[in-house]
Amino acid sequence: MSKNALNWSRIRTGDASGVVLAVDFYGTGRQEATFRHLCDLLPDPAEVWHAVPPTPEGNWSAATGTSHLRPWTDGLDTVLAGRPVLALVGYCAGSVFASALADALTTREGRRPQVVLFNPGAPAVATLTRDFRSLIDGMDVLTDEERAGLLAEMTAIKRAHAPNALIPVAEQYAALYRKGCDLLCERLGVDASLGAELTAVLHSYLAYLTAALDVPPAPQWRTATSLTSREHRGADFTDTEHCFDVARADLLNSPQVAAALAALLREDETSR
Repeated sequence: MSKNALNWSRIRTGDASGVVLAVDFYGTGRQEATFRHLCDLLPDPAEVWHAVPPTPEGNWSAATGTSHLRPWTDGLDTVLAGRPVLALVGYCAGSVFASALADALTTREGRRPQVVLFNPGAPAVATLTRDFRSLIDGMDVLTDEERAGLLAEMTAIKRAHAPNALIPVAEQYAALYRKGCDLLCERLGVDASLGAELTAVLHSYLAYLTAALDVPPAPQWRTATSLTSREHRGADFTDTEHCFDVARADLLNSPQVAAALAALLREDETSR
């Protein structure tokens, strides 16, 4: 396998009919289901490859849309091996990248692949706060008081900034997370280098969000189909939205959602 293919990871082996390309970030210990869960539920033999976020070079806040998209587009020839793209799927901020990759494939192949987005939306302080809260809640080695203290500091940081001030809030959240990791290492009696490693993963995620903010939306993005959980009803990222009565954490582990995606893939195959 060529070096470029390392920018993609195959998460489901399928037949030669085509490839589904997926974009998400789940390296921060989140509790929500992932595309791997959805793959287990798909009835059709589609092959699925997942984008691997690049490691940020230098400060994560300097990440750009190009710095993330280029490695993925460079690796496509090896991943596809002459097969068509059945669909591009993206979760949350990954919807931005999936839509932008569809733009690139449209330019290259003269046909826009199907795009299916799950709880789509551009990164914002509110979504970052939700994810950060989940990280702190997951530090169950800490005492209740220690976690409560970190969450109180998080709330104070959020209140001190505007809803669109993602980068300054993220910088302070990252420092707070490192503080929590250091407490965790102390409690476990392990070297503080573990805290540095955990913080590096968070920085990769923050680079991913920063890069997504740098990708300008295009009118054709609205032609995608959105599949949303009950908390995300009315996401207004696309003109077509199907909402499911499932929690956000279970969206990608829902048989009904998997069936809806499979139906969209079959529908698009028939129209080609």
